[in-house]
Amino acid sequence: MQLVDKNVLITGGRRIGGQLAVMLAKRGANVAMSWHTKEEPVKAWLEEAGRVGARTLAVQADLRQAADVDRLVETVVSELGSIDVLINLASIYNKTPFNELTPADYDSMMDSNLRGPYLTAIAVAKQMLRQPADNGIQGKIIHFTDWALDRPYRDFLPYLVAKGGLVTLTKALAVELAPSILVNAIAPGTMEPPPNLSKEKLAEILELSALRRCGSADDVNNAVLYLLEGTDFVTGEVYRVDGGRFLGPTGQAQGDWD
Repeated sequence: MQLVDKNVLITGGRRIGGQLAVMLAKRGANVAMSWHTKEEPVKAWLEEAGRVGARTLAVQADLRQAADVDRLVETVVSELGSIDVLINLASIYNKTPFNELTPADYDSMMDSNLRGPYLTAIAVAKQMLRQPADNGIQGKIIHFTDWALDRPYRDFLPYLVAKGGLVTLTKALAVELAPSILVNAIAPGTMEPPPNLSKEKLAEILELSALRRCGSADDVNNAVLYLLEGTDFVTGEVYRVDGGRFLGPTGQAQGDWD
């Protein structure tokens, strides 16, 4: 797929998603982004994307609500004409120690990290199937999951359960939507640390990574770009971008920013 004049919808992802929006705009795509509670970061990134010539759109939506998802899809199609690519980035990440778990923790993680992407992917895929194919491709969907599904860490049980479901969704959708819609996932590892993380904590985390360093938004977004423009022969796959974090010492894994 060539991105020139294609329309991309990115859900959430104020840091990685914003930089991705600019990267894809530079490749000739138009970009819509959804936001739930914080509009300003999304609009700032879209303004930058607009400066390189892309048509852009910011849409408020609670992706846990089917009506909001339907409105999001309808708005993007109305304004841009189609949805050729969906990047499902919207997610929440909360520490939930086992001894403090409540049913609400499960509900919250599942609603935001699985129900939301599920509803969005289904609604967008149905729209893609109504669109004409470009060299046999009617669309591409990329989900964001987590490297730790291979080596789960403590204190994030509901989060990891939800992200595991997202991997199953990726593979099952790849079967349902073949051959004209390709569905894949990215599993990032330790990316740019938050500013409030101590040097000691960061060093402890990096010791568990084979490459002993953090990744960047570019590391993740270049993997996305490969799945969009670099190949039309991959579907149902999950790509780890984690600096070898999954190879770390057994029994020492922990949450990136716990």
